[in-house]
Amino acid sequence: SVWNFENKLLLLQAERHYAFGEMDRAAEKYMLAQESSKKHRFIHEEALACELAAAFHEKTGNVQFVAELIDRAVNCYQTWGAEGKVESLLLSP
Repeated sequence: SVWNFENKLLLLQAERHYAFGEMDRAAEKYMLAQESSKKHRFIHEEALACELAAAFHEKTGNVQFVAELIDRAVNCYQTWGAEGKVESLLLSP
């Protein structure tokens, strides 16, 4: 069903738009992927969407979003129990 794969498709679309230099569309799809993951309670996929969106915004110079997205990713990974991933994110420059 749609609720089961929507967030994954949106995240793949975001990555594709990013790879092809379509930055506005990529930013929109990252946001939609985060929202869909949260709505359908895929906490680990919400974390991944936030993490990838943070990397995207950092590389494209939109640094005002990075800290909030990393915080969201950390919170989601902690809730999911992925302490190693949390540690990795917190130690990243």
